Amino acid sequence: QISMLVLAFVLSHLLRRRRVYYLPEASASLLIGLIVGGLASVSNAQKSTRRWFNFREELFFLFLLPPIIFQSGFSLAPKPFFSNFGAIITFAIVGTLIASIVTGVLVYLAGLIHLVYRMPLVECMMFGALVSATDPVTVLSIFQELGTDVNLYALVFGESVLNDAV
Repeated sequence: QISMLVLAFVLSHLLRRRRVYYLPEASASLLIGLIVGGLASVSNAQKSTRRWFNFREELFFLFLLPPIIFQSGFSLAPKPFFSNFGAIITFAIVGTLIASIVTGVLVYLAGLIHLVYRMPLVECMMFGALVSATDPVTVLSIFQELGTDVNLYALVFGESVLNDAV
């Protein structure tokens, strides 16, 4: 588990150092996870080896997630965040509601014309609420590398944080 994390850090460092911009760091980490997961599923190894591949949720929630959350909060400049708070809250609440409703209705209509499995409207709306939230991790990392406007960064980051809360 830790070795995969170290491998992801090393790979992201190499990508940055070699200026490989067509493969974002998040995609490289996902690729590592896919490769290791594929190896674990096709291996006929003993249980002890398979146990090494298993990921414990406690490790993630207690040790890996808190630094990720707090780092993003500490790195945000408070002045641009609070000066754009009206726009951020509008994007987070109204944007999430619109995206949820549009996604739910489109899934329902696709079910009516037999493109997808047909579900009741309530379930389609719940599905829309579940999948409509975005996570702009890659966008924010590209913004940092390119040195975009602080207000734009605050808008995207703030909308993401409040969107998760909605």
